[in-house]
Amino acid sequence: MHEKFFTTGEFAKMCNVEKHVLFHYDNIGLFKPAIINKNGYRYYSYDQYFTFCVILNLKSLGMSLKDIKIYLEHRNSSIFLKLLEEKSTQVAEEIKRFQDIQKTIDTMKLLTTEAMNSSNNIYLKSLPAEIILRSDNIEDSSNKNFANFMQEYTRFCNNLGITIQESVGSIISVNSLRKKNFTGFSYLYIKSDSFLEGKTVIRKPGIYLCAYFKGNYDDISHMYTKMLNYANENNIVLGDYSFEEYLISDIAEKEQDNYVTKLMIETLDTKKR
Repeated sequence: MHEKFFTTGEFAKMCNVEKHVLFHYDNIGLFKPAIINKNGYRYYSYDQYFTFCVILNLKSLGMSLKDIKIYLEHRNSSIFLKLLEEKSTQVAEEIKRFQDIQKTIDTMKLLTTEAMNSSNNIYLKSLPAEIILRSDNIEDSSNKNFANFMQEYTRFCNNLGITIQESVGSIISVNSLRKKNFTGFSYLYIKSDSFLEGKTVIRKPGIYLCAYFKGNYDDISHMYTKMLNYANENNIVLGDYSFEEYLISDIAEKEQDNYVTKLMIETLDTKKR
């Protein structure tokens, strides 16, 4: 045999693949030996090494074997350029997807760490302005309407390209709290990275009366009652709304008694006491 031809084993070793890969590619018509002698032995030419490298490169770009076969049969510079443009777009989308995943992981790590280090103290804290994507008012929503709303809300966020984090925050009016309606939500909200006119609003900066509640959400009334009493005892004038963030929920804890909710009630105070 001419020195520029190689056995299946030799060619597989050159290409750093197993022999069965060459057999499979032959069976599907993707990459056939240059010669099959009368005894059935396969031999590959030196030039085929470069064609096989093309296959490996296309596989590394995420192409299926079926698409590679079609490409090899029709390839030219124009088709190759179009292929690269398509793959560049796909890679950019994948990078964005992984960046969003990383951002969600980082956020959840911060929230979980904050919750694990939290205490039962009630305190005043200066909070910066925050951009939030807020729902329509849902104070009068029935359970059925609420479920429908959540579906639309999720679709709305996806259409805007806003990454939805593990939990959606809730906004409840101070008037509802004073009336002991501790689950009468006014809005749901998601934090956003950018302000979108007509879509997002600003949670105003200022002094907030804050606390962490650890336990089943059905018992959150106990912490809200303590916070209202604290405000009365310390002559703190409360604002319009309380913001809830669910730092630890069912994704992290099986037992609901270990859930942690962060409560932040607006005040009209201008400084900490």
